[in-house]
Amino acid sequence: MERPDATGSGATVPTRRREVTRERILTSAKELFAQEGFGSVSSRMIASHAGVNVALINRYFGSKAGLLTEILREDGVFPRLITDGPVEELPRRLAEHAVGRLHGEGSTLQRALDHSAGDPDLQAVYQGRLKSAFIEPLIEYLGRENAEVHASLIAAVWLGLGRVRRIEGGEALRGQERTRLTARIQAMLELCLEDFGAPDPDDP
Repeated sequence: MERPDATGSGATVPTRRREVTRERILTSAKELFAQEGFGSVSSRMIASHAGVNVALINRYFGSKAGLLTEILREDGVFPRLITDGPVEELPRRLAEHAVGRLHGEGSTLQRALDHSAGDPDLQAVYQGRLKSAFIEPLIEYLGRENAEVHASLIAAVWLGLGRVRRIEGGEALRGQERTRLTARIQAMLELCLEDFGAPDPDDP
């Protein structure tokens, strides 16, 4: 089993070896999270699977949650889904993805994480991802007045759909014809992007 870098002796691990070890840890974590779920997998299990000392997980990633954050940064659909096309097609892209997830589509890892949604560490990772991989890239992508408000509205719709899917399975939504459901969600997201206009001076 690989040992952590020596300290205080002047010894260093070559950069290439560190990269290989880091990638081995990431690969093992993805496999175990997909097979067992996030909450059932410990750092020691990941280290054993990767054939490394458990201290290297903390050294390279800080914690199991940090390891998952890095996996999602490298393999997650966001922010790529936001920026992969013109802004006027953004509601359609997001709506199609949301409906796909309601129907159980997505990677094996994504589906496994859905089953671990109640784990506090996983929730903390998702909260961090919401800001760094969804809201902030969306604000930059929109690049318009009130972009923060529009991004927050879209996030609210998105979170609501995800929460329904994870808590009760989205059975009622899945019962609707897919094209019509996609169009309805797209219309909601388009409304989130509409300009607010000047306030009505007569509105109390």
